[in-house]
Amino acid sequence: MDTQGGVLVEEPNRELIEFDDLGESQQRAPAHAYPEPDRGKHAWLFLWVGCFLMIALTWGFPFSYGVFQSYYSTHPPFSDHPEGLPAVGTTALGVLYLTSPPSFIILQRYQSYRRPALIVGSVVTCLAVLASAFASKVWHLLLTQGVLYGLGASVVNTVTIQFLNEWFIERKGLAFGIQESGAAMGGVIIPVLMTWGLEKYGHRTMLIAWFVAVTTLSVPSIHFLRPRVKPRVTAASGLGSLSFVVTPIFAILQAGNVFQALGNFLPGIHLPSFAQRFGASSLDAAGMLSLYNVASVIGAICTGYLVDRYHVSVTLLLLSLGAAIAVFFAWGFAANFGTLCAFAFLYGIFAGGWSSTWVGIGLEIQKRSPHADLGLLWGFAAAARGVGSIASGPISERLIADGADKTFWWPRSYGTSYGILILFNGIMLTLGGVGCAARAYEIFKRISHRHNE
Repeated sequence: MDTQGGVLVEEPNRELIEFDDLGESQQRAPAHAYPEPDRGKHAWLFLWVGCFLMIALTWGFPFSYGVFQSYYSTHPPFSDHPEGLPAVGTTALGVLYLTSPPSFIILQRYQSYRRPALIVGSVVTCLAVLASAFASKVWHLLLTQGVLYGLGASVVNTVTIQFLNEWFIERKGLAFGIQESGAAMGGVIIPVLMTWGLEKYGHRTMLIAWFVAVTTLSVPSIHFLRPRVKPRVTAASGLGSLSFVVTPIFAILQAGNVFQALGNFLPGIHLPSFAQRFGASSLDAAGMLSLYNVASVIGAICTGYLVDRYHVSVTLLLLSLGAAIAVFFAWGFAANFGTLCAFAFLYGIFAGGWSSTWVGIGLEIQKRSPHADLGLLWGFAAAARGVGSIASGPISERLIADGADKTFWWPRSYGTSYGILILFNGIMLTLGGVGCAARAYEIFKRISHRHNE
């Protein structure tokens, strides 16, 4: 706390670096005029009713696309030409992730427009759902449920994260973990709800009903999604330094994000269809997907807890190896539907919390580049994940098609058309932990330096 011209101002937190910190003093309202960060009624209402609910609505829908794909591929009008259906879900997530850096840049420069942008983004996502109800071809779904939905959700996600960075400082990792668990919680409820509705009423009626529901539920969430401090009144705010993009640590961690994303979404997309090989009904498959998302809630919160207390490389190693082992053994050697459900739960625990590591990754990069903006770092991590997400859709389609005749002599699940896909999935998840190599190299250099002394 400092005084300038008789006005109390808040000093920027040098360890965490606020979004608007450029190393200069900014004139603020008295500190007591702002709600207290990390605790109190306002902070927790913001986190649970604002962030958690909005993320559940925004992310839960594309995370449940496996249910839609299973339905679309077996019901007209999409079953006649199902090619490209896997790309719809990965495109929605890919666009959401890839547009994060420009969203962060624009809304950081023009902070006073963040609340209006939140409303506009919410409207776009709702209209995308409504428009997809009237789709009759796969490319209609790709445009509405994929591209349009991803664009609107990206703006909503950007504003939510920027506000969250203001509200939580000491418990930032935990807060981001709780926010990310909202996406998984949406994935718990939506698959079962959609499976029941799709089978009973069809995709058009169910998507219109979801449009009404998400529009209604967004109102209280938008009300509580507000900045903790008053937005800067100048025309444009700074972005901090972008020099971090040429650092080796950034390149290695970004590569890990791309590898992990190439494998991360494949079980969520293909498990509902794969489960039918064990005689599972559509509702059983949706329940399995919900089980995966329940585990993801636990994984996201626990990951946030670990990031707050240990070096991020420890968490990256644990998550990447845990998820890869689950794929190689639990999915690869699944003998029945029960085993597949066990895999879904294990996979959710380890893979579901990956994006909660991005706060730790951002803080690690800030140690080398102190003026890097934490929100923009999150945006770049999301963009790397978007590259993997978009690419994984068509790649998985090709791997399944190629695997039909090449792996029939392999054991268990490896002997199905999904065998090559399972191997690819596990290898990419293993490579996702490449960020640990940077930490190991640093430790090795430190030990060598001490030895030379």
